[in-house]
Amino acid sequence: MTQLVPPVSFQNVLVWVSPNEEQPGKYTVVTEPEIPVIVNEDTIINYQIVDTAGYPIVFTGMSVKPKDNGQLSHASVSVDGRLLTFSDLNTVKMMLNITLHFKDKDNVEFSHDPQVSNDPRLNLPGTAK
Repeated sequence: MTQLVPPVSFQNVLVWVSPNEEQPGKYTVVTEPEIPVIVNEDTIINYQIVDTAGYPIVFTGMSVKPKDNGQLSHASVSVDGRLLTFSDLNTVKMMLNITLHFKDKDNVEFSHDPQVSNDPRLNLPGTAK
């Protein structure tokens, strides 16, 4: 007999990148949601660049603090560089400090440091995963 396995949860985070008009050569990054709150175990988190004001900007990777957190997998960057995806075990309530790494067409590297809030206490028995 085949046993049904519930699908994993998915959290998409939209990313907008634009030149910082007050600081030439710098970029402004906005994410929505600003701080995703992860409530289900084994959630896939995907950061998606949706607008770059016409500039060719891509993800190059990410880092996280605390580094040895036992919650987040290594990130994967899509072939076109517009998606950065990783999984979150979400078994411990904690705030994870993510650093998203980017580069532009001139290979100028920059970063943005959003957070991810793990809150497994909200994953109550009987709720959908």
